[in-house]
Amino acid sequence: MNGGNLQQREIDLAVGLVNTWDVLDDEPEFLRDTKNLRTFLEQHGLDREARVAAEGDLKRVRSLRRRVRSVFEAETEAEAVEILNDLLADSIAQLRPGKDGWRFSYEPRRARDLADRLAPRVAAALLVAVQMDGWERFGVCDALPCRCVYLDRSRNRSRRYCSQLCADRVAAAHYRERAKERTA
Repeated sequence: MNGGNLQQREIDLAVGLVNTWDVLDDEPEFLRDTKNLRTFLEQHGLDREARVAAEGDLKRVRSLRRRVRSVFEAETEAEAVEILNDLLADSIAQLRPGKDGWRFSYEPRRARDLADRLAPRVAAALLVAVQMDGWERFGVCDALPCRCVYLDRSRNRSRRYCSQLCADRVAAAHYRERAKERTA
């Protein structure tokens, strides 16, 4: 796996974590129990973390989710970077061997729980995304009431929705509104 793929996996982990709270679901809280937390971790290739995830991790992982969400909702790039730097404050950067060469790994100084191990991973990935792509690529879905987040990878920086489903919902609503206006 090359560094770019690893970076994308960590970004997907950050976005996925924030989106474990989805107001469009009947039950917005996906991380409602340890089983779901383990499922989330496995979906993001964190099998070792999934095996050791415990009930006590839920509250702190949810708290981490709120902090990461605040990066996407920040008023300014400086505010977003400050939040991410705070998440990295108790970690140490280390160079580790990878399949395709050396890569930086951010390890917590004191890992009390799962959230302590996840925080530097997602913070470092999002800081690199800010540096490489710009904070304006961080977005919150425009398809209200959805509040899911995304990182815009489109060429023309035009993404407005978290998924094709939300884009289709908005398009269908606009179509119905135009049809209603034509018949009125």
